[in-house]
Amino acid sequence: AAAGVAQEQAEDQPKSKYDVGPADPTELLELVNAERQRIGVAPLEFDESMQRSAQLKADDMITKDYRQHIIPGLGDMYTQEMRYLIYQRAKCSHSSENYYTGAYHPKSDVFVSTSREAFNGWMSSKPHREAIQDPKYKKTGFGVSTNNTTLVAVQHFCQI
Repeated sequence: AAAGVAQEQAEDQPKSKYDVGPADPTELLELVNAERQRIGVAPLEFDESMQRSAQLKADDMITKDYRQHIIPGLGDMYTQEMRYLIYQRAKCSHSSENYYTGAYHPKSDVFVSTSREAFNGWMSSKPHREAIQDPKYKKTGFGVSTNNTTLVAVQHFCQI
């Protein structure tokens, strides 16, 4: 009976904002920086140009319906505008990208990918986790885009 009471109490607890969808750029930054702090690495600085490049990529992935780092027909990870934002505006010497694809339904909280799900997806993949934890990256930005069934979250990293 005590286990049943404990379970009921756990179910009554309000969900963390990270567990309520859809994924959100501010929440993703908080989760990533909490992980970096956990391992003793300096937090990533939010950068508006990196945010814009990540949003352009997320929008492009939804609009053109692809799920890979390389943009189909372009043969590159970034469009010319993304490159300008990353290398000219944000002044990065090197950059990389994480992306997450999950479920989305515009009229349901149940079938929506959350910030924690996107973050956990990245952390369960060695190259994505390594990018999050890499101290050489100093700036970042996140983009989130959806259609009627899919959520795409993109993180762009900047090495100065």
